[in-house]
Amino acid sequence: MAADHRGEEPIHRFHLMTDLSGDVDPSGGLVFLPAASRTPLLWTELISLTDSRRRRNTNTFHAQVTDGAKGGHRGFSSGADDDRDARVDEDPLDGIDNDLDGLIDEDFAAISDAMVAIHLAERGSETRGLHLEYYHWANPLLSSAVFLNAGGGNESAGRGTYRIHSGGPDWLETRINSQRHTVTGRPEKQDAVAFVCQVSRNASSLEQDPCLPGSGLWLGVMILDQDLSARFILDRDALDLSLGGNPVPLVICAADSWMQLNRLLGDAGRVYEGMTDPVDNRQVHWIVPPACSACKTASAPVFDLVVDPETAAMTLGADIAPGQCGFLDPDLFRVGGRLLGTPREIRWMPDGGVESVITWNCMTTDHLRDGSSPAAAFFLALSSLQDHQTRGRIDFIFDPRSEVPESDSDTATEVVGRYLDGRHLRTALVTESPVESEVREDHASPLDPSPESVEEATRRYAEDRERILESKRHQLSLSPELLVGWPNPFNDMITIRFTVPRTMKDAFVWNNDKDEPSQIDLEGDVPWQGGQPGVSVKIYSINGQELVTLHSANLGVGEYTAQWNGTDAFGRKVASGTYFCKLQMDDWSVTRRLVFIR
Repeated sequence: MAADHRGEEPIHRFHLMTDLSGDVDPSGGLVFLPAASRTPLLWTELISLTDSRRRRNTNTFHAQVTDGAKGGHRGFSSGADDDRDARVDEDPLDGIDNDLDGLIDEDFAAISDAMVAIHLAERGSETRGLHLEYYHWANPLLSSAVFLNAGGGNESAGRGTYRIHSGGPDWLETRINSQRHTVTGRPEKQDAVAFVCQVSRNASSLEQDPCLPGSGLWLGVMILDQDLSARFILDRDALDLSLGGNPVPLVICAADSWMQLNRLLGDAGRVYEGMTDPVDNRQVHWIVPPACSACKTASAPVFDLVVDPETAAMTLGADIAPGQCGFLDPDLFRVGGRLLGTPREIRWMPDGGVESVITWNCMTTDHLRDGSSPAAAFFLALSSLQDHQTRGRIDFIFDPRSEVPESDSDTATEVVGRYLDGRHLRTALVTESPVESEVREDHASPLDPSPESVEEATRRYAEDRERILESKRHQLSLSPELLVGWPNPFNDMITIRFTVPRTMKDAFVWNNDKDEPSQIDLEGDVPWQGGQPGVSVKIYSINGQELVTLHSANLGVGEYTAQWNGTDAFGRKVASGTYFCKLQMDDWSVTRRLVFIR
């Protein structure tokens, strides 16, 4: 079957990874092909139940579009109802006049950066048939996933079956666990059922060591709307899904590690869920949710690599400071261009907290059959690492596999990896032995902070912050002078000027003098979290509904500007009236009233 698929010229090619592509053939099949081999790692086919043969109907329609294409606006766009009949997306991209208005495909939904629509007409019918839509986003966090919305057919003409083959191994049904941050930084969990398997990356031998660094690739398949009655029928290396009148949303994806597969499947579920229109509260599917602002601006920690001279075991570790992210994939570290493989142990030591130690193993499908998955345990044990304001140290301990890269090599001065939210990590590395570390400590410069001075600084920071928090309960707020907008009222554009203050006196105001804590030095620096506050400037309606974010980042002391042109997050003009601009810095905020006149 795979050879037949490879013999067809693809109508579109998705670029999934550096060494992996996804080809769509004219009959609706999808093939995952590695660059180093023409043997597919995964392939799909559409089967007609009327004749039990793979469907090769030549009466097919296919097209490629992108999100926002003419005739294909959707979601929150004011042009989503392209033919102005008060209905949205009622004429699919299938070459047929579905709404009988004399026009073809003038009002469909164009989804993703590369959408491929395939319609296979049923014999004796011009209007009914099996319809598949493949979606692919160029977003690097989603690029190794192909989404599918498949349906159509009827009882008289026979329904179809969408069959998914793995490149040899059997599919295994399991639960996936993932966690991410919402755009506001709030942790969000996802737990769902998926089918997974592990294949050899070069497909030369599926029986090679699955724990050999870089040799394996995880494949995952999941129905995105798990409330539907649609279910897969498992037949070893094949998954069969019966297609009916209602479309079934799927994701088919590949990942370099088990943790990344969990993350990718979780993100796929959120893409299908989409977002809610802030104006009419209509749920719109197939929209990539915005990333956590603090995640995007978090700096990478500097790693050190310590090699035990007796056992040659390696400890790759980093001190995590507020404003940094230590939520990292244990299996994807590269030093000197070489994969370190799977660590045997992970240690997380939060300042002032309880140390967590996780025994880590190379993840295989055998572990899944035994009912063990490290994802849930990882998130539970290292939950404090998800807070961008946590301080501590994380260590990954590796058994020796080969020599450590030479310290004078250019590539040996950096660590490459992946965060658990899929972002790439590239940061500096310091290589040292335990003996060198002891010598460095014994001959430390007088200018270097001693352990006592670091501890004292941390204590003072905590005390200052507690005083401010206590002050917050006594009507503490940001000074109104930190947020100014002009002209106000406005009918075209308003410029928002906001300031990140240096001193307590410039930053805060109290309702009256008796609320002002006497123990706080008003001329002292504000002890922002992580040294710099997380700053956001947002516009709200008079009902408190968030309309648009004008700015969101960690900022240093200084004056900044943003502009608002009277539109919401999706580019639609708001009505004339009163709105509120809110400046948020860490835990404190100040709000200004704005008047927009159209």
